[in-house]
Amino acid sequence: MEQMNSITSVIRHFQFFISEKWEIASDRSGSGNTANIGSIDHIEELANGRGMFVGLGEDVFDEYWMNYGRMIIKGKTGSTKTLSNLTDFLNAKGIDTGLINHRRRKAKSLPHDK
Repeated sequence: MEQMNSITSVIRHFQFFISEKWEIASDRSGSGNTANIGSIDHIEELANGRGMFVGLGEDVFDEYWMNYGRMIIKGKTGSTKTLSNLTDFLNAKGIDTGLINHRRRKAKSLPHDK
């Protein structure tokens, strides 16, 4: 315990934020084998609550995720497929896809690491 202050931490530069899940959600699952709700992964957008549903609202978020992997939709060729992305869902519902806050690619390194 006497050496606690001299031990180098393996983590640093914490950023804390609080957001509703729909404000930071992605349209993809959080894991590959279940319908866990995934989050966006760009730090700035996470910290500022700018997920894919921010322009669509909580009701669209709820309906999308209640139907994710369950709802059958028609593709462009007329074939059917299981709902797996927000654009297809909005098209099926007649909602403007321009309201999607599209995902940004995750930064390769944090600004303070440069």
